[in-house]
Amino acid sequence: MKTDILIVGGSAAGLAGAITARRFYPELKITVVRREDKALVPCGIPYIFGTLGSVDKNVIPDKVLEKNNLDLLVDQVISINKAARIARTAGGESIEYEKMILATGSEPLAPPLEGVEFDNVFTARKDPKYLQKLAEALQKARNVVVIGGGFIGLEFADELSKLDYLDSVSLVEMLPHCLLLACDSEICVKVEREIENAGVSILSDRKAKAILGEGKAEFVEMENGQQLKADLVLLGI
Repeated sequence: MKTDILIVGGSAAGLAGAITARRFYPELKITVVRREDKALVPCGIPYIFGTLGSVDKNVIPDKVLEKNNLDLLVDQVISINKAARIARTAGGESIEYEKMILATGSEPLAPPLEGVEFDNVFTARKDPKYLQKLAEALQKARNVVVIGGGFIGLEFADELSKLDYLDSVSLVEMLPHCLLLACDSEICVKVEREIENAGVSILSDRKAKAILGEGKAEFVEMENGQQLKADLVLLGI
């Protein structure tokens, strides 16, 4: 197939690029290749589990593609020949293009902790099926540990504090305060106070050493030897 503008990635950046290109070039053929069946609002992921209540309420509707006359291919680009201007997909498509926008986003970091591979250890992956699995696992959990006190970790902890069936939500941050890489200490302290008032236990200036358990996460062990009970661990790093 041929297209004038090929956009690899169909979430926030890919859609913004596609819509902007359409406004400036109404006559061109614009194709968006998206790996997932549904595109999520990336910054809304933590809110799926509290405020929104479901994965489907955080989906970007495909009508925005139709409205802007954008073609969608649900597939994954696996190779790009820049000299020939040809991209190939896992589904066997060969796409000739004039211009390309790479908007593939990022992958969440999983630190090299013992036990990070357990089934009940999750990240903020931009995948609806994966996040549905997380939602189902949360229904069975009673004690959750969030590792990472940046924006994503704090948002997750705050949203989880709204789930009445959880017995505890703990947040571990290796720096002296949460959000310290983004805010002054004065602001960090105020944010921490609000999160703690919501029922979250914040353990700052402490580093997670390992995730312990028999085949699944049962505890998060700190470098100082302290152990936190964990039926589910969220990595918000």
